[in-house]
Amino acid sequence: MAGRSELPEHSEHSKLSTRSARSALSVLLIAVLFLSTVHTASAQFLHERKVEIQAVAVKTGEKPEGAVINITVIVTPGNGKVFVSTSPYTEIDMQGSAQLAALTACDLLGVDYMKHDFFYIIQANAPIVGGPSAGGVMCVATIAALKNLTIRRDVFMTGMIYPDGFIGPVGGIPYKLEAAASHGAKYFLIPAGQRIVYVREVKVVKNGPFVFESTVVKPVDVVKLGQKLGVKVIEVETVNQALEYYTGYEIKQKNASVNLTRYSNILKKLADRMKSEAEDLYSIVSQIATSDELSSVKNIMKKAQEEYDQGKYYTATSDWFTAMINMRYIQYKHTITTDEALENEFKRVQSDIDNLMKYLNSSSRKVGLESFQLYGAAEERLTIAQDYLNKAESSSDLYTALGYLAYARERVESARLWLSLLPGIKEDIPLGKNEIKRRAQLYLSQAESLVIYAGSIYGQKDLLEQAQQDIDYGRAQLDEGLYCGAALSAINAITKASLSIELIGITNSPTGQQLLQEKVNASKKDAQIAIAQLEKHVTPILPVAYYEFAETSSNSIAKLAYFKLSERIAKLIGVLAKMHQHSQLVKVEHMPAPSFEESANLNAGVNTRIPGFSAIAAISAILVLLVITWRRRL
Repeated sequence: MAGRSELPEHSEHSKLSTRSARSALSVLLIAVLFLSTVHTASAQFLHERKVEIQAVAVKTGEKPEGAVINITVIVTPGNGKVFVSTSPYTEIDMQGSAQLAALTACDLLGVDYMKHDFFYIIQANAPIVGGPSAGGVMCVATIAALKNLTIRRDVFMTGMIYPDGFIGPVGGIPYKLEAAASHGAKYFLIPAGQRIVYVREVKVVKNGPFVFESTVVKPVDVVKLGQKLGVKVIEVETVNQALEYYTGYEIKQKNASVNLTRYSNILKKLADRMKSEAEDLYSIVSQIATSDELSSVKNIMKKAQEEYDQGKYYTATSDWFTAMINMRYIQYKHTITTDEALENEFKRVQSDIDNLMKYLNSSSRKVGLESFQLYGAAEERLTIAQDYLNKAESSSDLYTALGYLAYARERVESARLWLSLLPGIKEDIPLGKNEIKRRAQLYLSQAESLVIYAGSIYGQKDLLEQAQQDIDYGRAQLDEGLYCGAALSAINAITKASLSIELIGITNSPTGQQLLQEKVNASKKDAQIAIAQLEKHVTPILPVAYYEFAETSSNSIAKLAYFKLSERIAKLIGVLAKMHQHSQLVKVEHMPAPSFEESANLNAGVNTRIPGFSAIAAISAILVLLVITWRRRL
């Protein structure tokens, strides 16, 4: 094959580098009808970039048989829409594969997804089995269309696309290889680790008037099968590797590193304030709590102090936050003694949420590039606080209600903590409220489609549930006019839904831990590059905080998740920064957020049973629920 080259520069200034399923299906149906009309009329798109590529699939029917399908990818200027036309009709996951291919291609290139529309026309000679196996091919074709590259016709590939650019496993490889060989393939790219695959064969044995059928499973070495067919079979791990075979180009990114000490003073302010609040609450709770109750709190606060001393300020802040939830729960358990006291605390927390909501709505007109991430972090946390307060009020169990209430109360405080950094911003580049709203809406639509797609291919269930929860938070924020928070909630949902896809098959694979570590290393590097690029325009407070949290985590999946979240948030802010890079700084003044007024009588009384509640829930179970990995961060 030809020697690899770096991609030429283009105007993108980049190196190649539910709510309901029903609504999503409706959009896709409209897209199919629209594209069918366009294709039939052979119409031309304005300023189109067009690429044709061949993919392989398995035909429907009792006997497995490979088929070659033709895919046309057209990219035009637009606003982030993906249209798919399939003939014959294929299952919903082909639609999802197309959207994921477009998102991944733009992420890898550093291109703003919202500035393009993507059209995928898929044609086959026979009905094919729906599956994500064309995702890798569509991603390669999308990159080629965005960069005006030529696709080699003698290269074929099968493999699903992961949102981080890795190629995932698929089925039916021997049948697809045979189909590719019959259409002139010289190279056939398969996912790494799938050289040996297993196929089922039906054996028929006749014995007199009787016919016996049996199914046997046998291994197939697809590299050797390729040699017999005159095709070189090659294992690839990433889209970048596949792109080299298809175009001769590779995605090239500059190396970058993140110096966390540059942001120590900012993150230290968060830690100092949270530490002070934790120590104040401890002095109150220690007077009413038992030594057993305080044991876990002491351990958490000791760990937080050790992290603080090591300069891991955001991680220390998150641990003090966890300690605050524990202590608030203990305080509530010992002091809320009547229905009236419980109702009063519900009202106090609700009033605090309402006051902070008014503050955010009145201050949102001052949102700029620097303050976007602070407002977004606060709005996201305030929405979570409201959700947990609602859960507390609807709970039929006392201890469960108090646990939810404690979490809601401290989530409000964490929102206020992020807002405490606003006065440090003296100049900013203003952002339009409608512009942020539009981005939030589009990101939420992407998240909804990605959740549907991930569910259809059995993405990790717990991550998909969390992603759906973030979508619900984002929709609530949109309704409240909290557009910064809605955008961040959407990014959270996209990250989790994407990760649910990337983890398919990894945990049970013999090489799962190795592959997981490779993904962690790659995502860390990607986060570094995104933050380094953002540093040119904005102080990346939130991306750096999540980057530190990922570095200090002992869990590989948590590391992967937070590196990816750091990268995606940095890219989101970076896109906004590039749109306003020629704008002028203006003077700003952010008023301090309203404080929470403590009740003088909160610590009075003794712990008694409250009518209407069952006090059988164990405190440990509640606390485990409240500090799950994705909710533990400050």
